[in-house]
Amino acid sequence: MKQPFVFRMAACFAALTGFVSVMEGAGLVLPRTNDLPAHPRLLFTEKDLPVIQQRISGQPWADAHFKRLQASADAWLKRDIQLPPRGGQWYHYYSCPKHGARLRQESPTRHVCPVDREVFTGYPYDDVVLMTEHNNLAVAARTLGIVYQLTRKPEYAAKAREILLAYAAKYQDYPLHDIKGQAKVGGGKVGPQTLDESTWLIIMLGGADMVWSTMSDAERRRLADGLLYPAAQVIRNHKMGIHNIQCWKNSAVGMTGLLLGDMALVDEAINGPNGYLAQMRQGVSADGPWYENAWGYHFYTMSALAPFVEAAHHCGINLYGPEFKRMFDAPLRLCMPDLHLPAFNDSGTVNVVQGASLYELAFTRYGEAAYAAVLSRYNRQSEWALLHGRTDVKRGQELPMVSGNYPATGNAILCSGQGTNALWLCLDYGPHGGGHGHPDKLGFVTYGRGRILAPDPGTANYGVPIQSAWYRTTIAHNTLTVDETSQRPAEGKCEAFVATNNVAAVTATAGNIYNGVEFRRTIALLNGAYLLFVDQVAAEREHTLDFAYYNHGKLTHPPNAQPFTPSQKPGYSHLRDCQSVVRADGLQLQWDIGTPPPLHWVGAPAGGPVTYITGTGVGAHTEDRVPMVITRLPQARSAALVWAVSVNGTAPAVERVAVLDSNAQPMPGEKATAARLRVGNSGYLVVVNSTGTPAQIAGQKTNARLAIYAEHPNQALRLLAQSP
Repeated sequence: MKQPFVFRMAACFAALTGFVSVMEGAGLVLPRTNDLPAHPRLLFTEKDLPVIQQRISGQPWADAHFKRLQASADAWLKRDIQLPPRGGQWYHYYSCPKHGARLRQESPTRHVCPVDREVFTGYPYDDVVLMTEHNNLAVAARTLGIVYQLTRKPEYAAKAREILLAYAAKYQDYPLHDIKGQAKVGGGKVGPQTLDESTWLIIMLGGADMVWSTMSDAERRRLADGLLYPAAQVIRNHKMGIHNIQCWKNSAVGMTGLLLGDMALVDEAINGPNGYLAQMRQGVSADGPWYENAWGYHFYTMSALAPFVEAAHHCGINLYGPEFKRMFDAPLRLCMPDLHLPAFNDSGTVNVVQGASLYELAFTRYGEAAYAAVLSRYNRQSEWALLHGRTDVKRGQELPMVSGNYPATGNAILCSGQGTNALWLCLDYGPHGGGHGHPDKLGFVTYGRGRILAPDPGTANYGVPIQSAWYRTTIAHNTLTVDETSQRPAEGKCEAFVATNNVAAVTATAGNIYNGVEFRRTIALLNGAYLLFVDQVAAEREHTLDFAYYNHGKLTHPPNAQPFTPSQKPGYSHLRDCQSVVRADGLQLQWDIGTPPPLHWVGAPAGGPVTYITGTGVGAHTEDRVPMVITRLPQARSAALVWAVSVNGTAPAVERVAVLDSNAQPMPGEKATAARLRVGNSGYLVVVNSTGTPAQIAGQKTNARLAIYAEHPNQALRLLAQSP
């Protein structure tokens, strides 16, 4: 017979004596066990039920989602509950090893590559499907429990109890295993990581809370001792620091405590060294994004926090603090005009609207008007909307798009216009992002003409070779690669930022990305249609400098280009269809992006021969190709490249202009240079002067690090913006 866990003794002691946070004076003082509300108290409380019922009867979106939940619950009533024979495996294995494409499941034992239809069977693919089965059973228990609370039909509660008690009887017999199949701390019993164990347990806890009042004392003991406490202990055995995984672990442990009235577990999850409060203080940047600087992990972390924060709210514990609010605010300031976020670091492109269900809670608890603009963009058929969504959301609300610099995150947004007519760019110059960072300092993503133009490659599933062979290489990104080797982790710095008079610009340095190499990039958004780049490099010795630019669409190779064979170094080995041409007079390229007019890329003359390499890189998988151009300077110690992208169908004239010092002598281009962009007789002059010393150009004197002038025939330069 399995012995009850010692936590039950702590829970009983707390129930008898009451509980005050064990970290008195150092964290939140928690309510006593006897002060917790009756069950349910995790997803909602009994006093919320009339409001939810009114929502269902009065709001079509709430009614539609409830009907969907009830249909799912009805289907589960007809099913026999059979638990998987063992725990599941890591979903990152569920990709084709050759192409990196996510597999398609045709049966529990047949898994097909969407590129070439190769079939995969057996381990680990079958076991990834088992993890899905475990998750489906957890969702079923929660769905049945919610429907029971809203209908009070006992058959729903009975089926939820059947699932819960089946796991209570079997959970401890599942072998502990990690992503390598080894019985090690960090692995789980249901899942291969404590992460998977936590995400699964959080859902199960919601289901258990819904039907807790329908269970006998004996059933509650079986569930607590057979499943909930053992699962919490598996999770607690694995210690982590400030990390998205620890946030899931905290929520699972804390919600276990709230369900069982074990306030020692709640205290650990909130006030512990790596508890909720520590995660908020250390993991959320001053700008709001989660420190890993990958938008997928930002929302993943919010998804981890929200169930616990809301459950704590129902139990009289306020975790809706300013840090959590900043996590909701940040995506709305840093998103593209279509509410997508760049695929920086280990993330795909993230649609804020797909995370809108989280904003249901945020709008209800914080009341921020901007959150309603997100809610107005989706159908509101989600559990958080059903349970807590406000009914005063109007359709068609818009988020204003503005330029801004966010130094804590290291993102600069340049934006002109609204909606599909907007031109938008995000430069990434900030912290590396920890274990999920990519070597891509001063890389960027652009949006224009209603779509992503210049992408970041994002990520593949971690369990396939192409993740490190392409997605985590520098050449896969819109930035500088030196000597065909990837940058090392670094943090850059913004030197100047301006946004006024229909122009916006930023200058940033990359930090210590290579020994003895300084890389500075300036980008200016001009007239809502042009992006002008000034790339400056200063090095202690000669290097091969590769400046890559990727853009969706179809690229026309330059005239007189010859076949080019890339090296087999990481990243470069995945380039295809390559041609090269050597030019001293600059180059103009054209992308067909699906709708006229074409996009133009223009490289200014660089003062000597330049090798331009065109071809394709990897998109979503190896057979999804993204056209690119690499501007290569072989054997260079310094560089001051000027180039531009035009989205309005007009190819501007672009040139580099020398900047003079106070003695009218040319300043080194890698320290100070100017770029001129002209369309017809008018244009702009962008001056970059990293020295901050007095300089002059075209009769104008300035010591600004960044200045933008308008040029018109027979007129003096007109200053539009400058940054000291």
